[in-house]
Amino acid sequence: RSNAARWMGDVGGALVRAGLLAWADAGGGGMDGRKIGIVGIGFSGSWPEWLEGMTAGDVAGEWRVKQPLWLLECLPNLPAAQLAVEIGAKGPVETLRPRPSAGEEARQRVQRWLARGIERVLIVEATAGGAKAVVWCAEEKI
Repeated sequence: RSNAARWMGDVGGALVRAGLLAWADAGGGGMDGRKIGIVGIGFSGSWPEWLEGMTAGDVAGEWRVKQPLWLLECLPNLPAAQLAVEIGAKGPVETLRPRPSAGEEARQRVQRWLARGIERVLIVEATAGGAKAVVWCAEEKI
């Protein structure tokens, strides 16, 4: 179970939790981390709305009342990177922008990585209600 949702925001936390559940269901523990890759889809990261239209002085004042790690919510690859840390993945970790072709791009990456010796790839994707995840292996989708 991850505590990432506390400091990563709703979408990032949902991606990490979905990935951890899929990884556990697939029995991925104990693998060589260099043989594990992660593809994240749909966490775009963006500047918080509270920054819009503010002067530098306003931002400095608001900054003091925000959680210390608020900036991490803005980094697009953070959920996939956090997931890599939590499952011990040391292979490729990428995040794709949310767009209609992202699913096909993810499948192409998985095929390429599996052909290059990565044994399992965890794909996590943001959805309207949270996130979903699936684990692919060299032989078949798990």
